Amino acid sequence: MERSHDKSNKFSLNDEDEDLTHYGQSLSEIEKFEDPVISDDEDEDEDRGKISGKMVSEEHFGGFLFETKEGQADQTNKSWKEKMEETIAKSKKEKLERQMEKEKTLQMTEKLDSEFKDLMMLMAKSKKPKNQDEEKAKVDDYDIAVRELKFESKGEATDRLKTEEELAKEEKERLDKLEADRLRRMRGDGDEEEPKRVHFSADDLSDGYALDTSIKERFHMCYKDGKLLLPEDEKGDESGDEEGSDGEDGEEGSENGDDDDDDDEDEDEGEENEEEDDKGEEDSEDDDDEDEDESDNDSYKDIESDDEEEKNRERVEEKSVKKPAPAVDLKKKLKIMDAARKELPYTFDIPATYDDFVTLLQDRREADQLTIVDRMCKCHHPSLAEGNKAKLEEFLGKLVQYYTDLALQDPPQLDLIDKLTVPIYKLVQMSPVSSANFILDQIKDRQEEFRQICQRKAGRGLYPALDTLLLLKLVPVLFPTSDFRHSVTTPAIIFITQMLAQCPVNHERDIAAGLFLCNLCLEFVSLSKRFIPEVVNFLHGLLFLSIPKEENKYEKVVPPFKPVGSSIDLLRLDTKHSSFDFGPMKMSEVLNTEMELDSLRNDSFRLQATHSCVILIGEFSSLYKDLATFREVFAPILYMFGKIDLNQYPATLKEMMEMVVEEINHHSNKTRKALLMNKKKPQPMRTFEPLVEEVFEERKIKQKSASKELNEKQKLLHKYKKEMKGAMREIRKDNQFLARKQLKDQMERDEERRGKVKRLHQMLATQEGEFKAMKKAKSSPSS
Repeated sequence: MERSHDKSNKFSLNDEDEDLTHYGQSLSEIEKFEDPVISDDEDEDEDRGKISGKMVSEEHFGGFLFETKEGQADQTNKSWKEKMEETIAKSKKEKLERQMEKEKTLQMTEKLDSEFKDLMMLMAKSKKPKNQDEEKAKVDDYDIAVRELKFESKGEATDRLKTEEELAKEEKERLDKLEADRLRRMRGDGDEEEPKRVHFSADDLSDGYALDTSIKERFHMCYKDGKLLLPEDEKGDESGDEEGSDGEDGEEGSENGDDDDDDDEDEDEGEENEEEDDKGEEDSEDDDDEDEDESDNDSYKDIESDDEEEKNRERVEEKSVKKPAPAVDLKKKLKIMDAARKELPYTFDIPATYDDFVTLLQDRREADQLTIVDRMCKCHHPSLAEGNKAKLEEFLGKLVQYYTDLALQDPPQLDLIDKLTVPIYKLVQMSPVSSANFILDQIKDRQEEFRQICQRKAGRGLYPALDTLLLLKLVPVLFPTSDFRHSVTTPAIIFITQMLAQCPVNHERDIAAGLFLCNLCLEFVSLSKRFIPEVVNFLHGLLFLSIPKEENKYEKVVPPFKPVGSSIDLLRLDTKHSSFDFGPMKMSEVLNTEMELDSLRNDSFRLQATHSCVILIGEFSSLYKDLATFREVFAPILYMFGKIDLNQYPATLKEMMEMVVEEINHHSNKTRKALLMNKKKPQPMRTFEPLVEEVFEERKIKQKSASKELNEKQKLLHKYKKEMKGAMREIRKDNQFLARKQLKDQMERDEERRGKVKRLHQMLATQEGEFKAMKKAKSSPSS
């Protein structure tokens, strides 16, 4: 059995059918308001949550005007407070009795429910067939799967993924908001305005379920001895203010004593209120209706009259209006302003020049520099404004230049260089074409410098500094290396191979730079497997530098290495080493031009370089194992391995060399197929162009109904037409040939005639000239 609860409708303000009462009697039942009928059934009214008519007539409103003589005699000596206490005690007693009756009713109801359930189970078992248990035992797998799917968690709809433009806009708004907050704290404006305290009246029903969580403090207005009870923090503020003001007047000692007395009285009264409140809380768990009535009655305990209550309210309102603002802690405010000034700004403009950019980043930590670069990119995302893309393209040039300048510092800031790769990569993805052109221009400038050095030194160059090496290291990170031809990657590979082929190895730093370039080549061709002979030759030369040399016998090496000279034993060990801890060489040490070369002339560097060389030989042998010329390419390297004295090297490096030699021998011993001609002509690729044949075959005449004689006649006629066409074609060609021959003869005759006429004209002109000359000579005065 289910119990229904209708308590929620007793105090509903939206109930249109609620009856209004007067003296405990419904107004709808009164025909004439001049003579209302008062109900005497107090128990019935109280059961419905209403106050009896007798209590209303005697205790509420104007009841004191119609008191009986006995009541006047009994209550003449009692104060208003005692009367209210008696009324409250009587109300609590009646409430306790009703609660006990309710509990008994609930216990009986629960008992009946349990007995009814047991009875229903017995009835269900008696009606259940015998085979039903057997059917339940045999549960189908399909039913189990259906039940599992029924209770399986289903996927819920999620918010759509935001586009890159939306994310950029949100990030920009967030940074602007943080920057505005930082500027406000720098000015000392303080935090945002605190939310106003909301006043709750005694008649507030708390119908607003959506509470405003931004409001820090909520309190209910209540009074004690004519004073408004405030939260503890406000009491402290007020007491602090009062003490401060009293201290100024010189009456601090006397006021403190009074305050202590008041506090003792407040504590005693507070204990009484807590006991009464505890009782009220226990009662509220039983009946919400009665609790609200009690809370209304308890609120009148500390008020002696209505007039005094109105005065106290006016006094509290005046205090709330005239309450001074809390004093501002200047030290704390200055501390906040100083911290805001030291805080890193959240928005940055892209510097106009590279010097401005360097000035902005200098004297800052690495993390702050990366944060500044990241915020510049976010504040100028191409989707936020029209000219941001061009600004970021210019900013990429400054960032790459700063990237290379960090490598030239002493010592090089390799950690910051490594972290700057991420923002550079993002900027390149935003505008790949302009970024590729910029990187290509940088590579061309450095290649031009290298070419000029080679011209001055008769074809021999110098290995570049660390900034150029790191710029080349940046290329495979930003651009693809598997393309057959790329606008940036291909020139970078050509520049690297040019340096490996033309730079002689004169000291230990050249060995380190060459190994770095060989690693770059491996990174470039790891996917395409493009063969780079300069790398194999350089590794072969490093092995030559580590083998012992015999007198009057020169090993065969290929430039830029020399068989003689002071640098042919750069990697030859001085002593025997049984063990050594190998690790990657530090670029900041081996490639630093400020460091002296004597610090690298030791067996530690020689072992590290030889170890790196052997690793690279193993990597390239695995990469080029499918080459048809693998045996010829790696034969010189095998020869150099045979010359190395393995006993001088540690066990780990010795084992690695043996493994590399074994791998090269394994790939070199593979059988190769001899070159043979193709057995059949390869079929050409199918094209979409039409097939045109110059010679046509005879058409076959197929007439099922024609006779053999008619077919022969048709064939002869077809041959006749064919021969006639051929004869006409030959006659036409002959006529064309004759016409060309006649035209040629006619042109020759005309040319000969024009030549004769021209010669006659020249002869006549000569005779005329001679005649005029003779005539002129005769007519001269000397004659």
